[in-house]
Amino acid sequence: MSDSKGPEVTHVYDGIEEYDNPLPGWWTLLFQLSVVFAFCYLFINLARPEWVDTRLEYKAAVEAENERQFKAIGNLEPDAATILTFLNDPEKQRFLSVGEAIFKTNCISCHGRNGEGGSGPNLTDDSYLLVKQLTDIPHTVINGSIKAGMPAWGNRLSTNEVVLVSAYAASLRGQNVPGKEAQGDPIPAWSVAN
Repeated sequence: MSDSKGPEVTHVYDGIEEYDNPLPGWWTLLFQLSVVFAFCYLFINLARPEWVDTRLEYKAAVEAENERQFKAIGNLEPDAATILTFLNDPEKQRFLSVGEAIFKTNCISCHGRNGEGGSGPNLTDDSYLLVKQLTDIPHTVINGSIKAGMPAWGNRLSTNEVVLVSAYAASLRGQNVPGKEAQGDPIPAWSVAN
C-alpha cells in the first residue's frame, strides 16, 4: 500500500464521489486581478471618459479635419454664385463630400439616404416645394419652414456647413432616385440668375 494521499472526497451523492480539487493559484490570481482592473477601468471611465472613450477622440479628429478643410475654402457666402462654384468647378467639387457628410448626419431622417424623400420631399427630381431659385436652398436650411415641417438649421450649422450641404442638395437634382413622388412645381435649371 502506498502512503501517498489522493484527493479528499468531499461529497458522495448516489454513489458519485466529488473530490476537492482547488483551482490553480495562477488562475485565482488572474481572476482577482481582472476584478480589480474592472473596477479601476469603471472608475476611470466615469471620472475621465476622455482617457478611454474613442468616440471623443474621433469627434475631435473630425472637427480638426473640418477646420482644416474650411481654412482651405475660406468663409463662404450662401449665394447662388458660391453654390454653383461647388457644383461646376472640378477643384471645388471634392468639398461636396463634406456637404454629403453633413447631409447624411442631419437630413436623411426626412429626405432619405440618397435624397429620395421620406417625410420630407424628394430632392432628386426637378420639382420643389420651397425652392424657386438656388438661393432658396440655403435660406430654407438656415430658417426652416413651419409650413413644410422643415426645422431651422441656422443655429446648429456654421455658414460654411450650410453652403456645402446646400451645394450637395443642389447636386442631387436630376438623379431621379426612385422614392417619394414629385411635389411642388418644376423649376428651371440652376443658374446665378435664379
